[in-house]
Amino acid sequence: MNDSQNTPPKKSAKREAILQAAWGLIRHYGYTKTTVDDIAQKAGVGKGTVYLHFRSKAEIMLALVELTNERIITDLERIAAKETPAAERLRECLLHRIMTLFDIVNRYPHGQEIISSMLPDIVKRLDRYVKRHGAILGHIIEQGTQAGVLLADDPETTGQMLAKLFEHFTPPYYRFRSRKSLERFAHQVLDQLLVGLEARS
Repeated sequence: MNDSQNTPPKKSAKREAILQAAWGLIRHYGYTKTTVDDIAQKAGVGKGTVYLHFRSKAEIMLALVELTNERIITDLERIAAKETPAAERLRECLLHRIMTLFDIVNRYPHGQEIISSMLPDIVKRLDRYVKRHGAILGHIIEQGTQAGVLLADDPETTGQMLAKLFEHFTPPYYRFRSRKSLERFAHQVLDQLLVGLEARS
């Protein structure tokens, strides 16, 4: 998560300060050790003010997770809008999400701890982002079918299936101990999938 990129639009300055303070503390000390008192003090607000914006420390962490997901969706929309071939954009979109999340979780000392602590709650809120990811993929596939370079009877459903499939490559990465191994496996899967989607004369 990049602090400057995670500024929530059209939110109060105090809410923004709370999120910025929380991310700085959690990144440095970890989720478990960081307290609401710590966050309030660093943000320069009273503890009661924190609870006016968030019901709990977990809610603060989930807000930070959602900011990250929103940033990724924005990145995917930018990739989808490129004028490159549909298959290239499809590959780039799928790789971007899983590799970005891998980098975020592994870049910070407490990344795995955050995922382990919050995984059930993160999963509950994740579905809508997977669906939005799938919609972007579906739009690319539809463009590819219209151009005669991809073949899919139902581009929307195909996009949703690809998004759900690749979501299994995201944290906590039980099977992938390095960035290189995850990226290599993702490329291998994409090679097989894209061959199946290629339109043949």
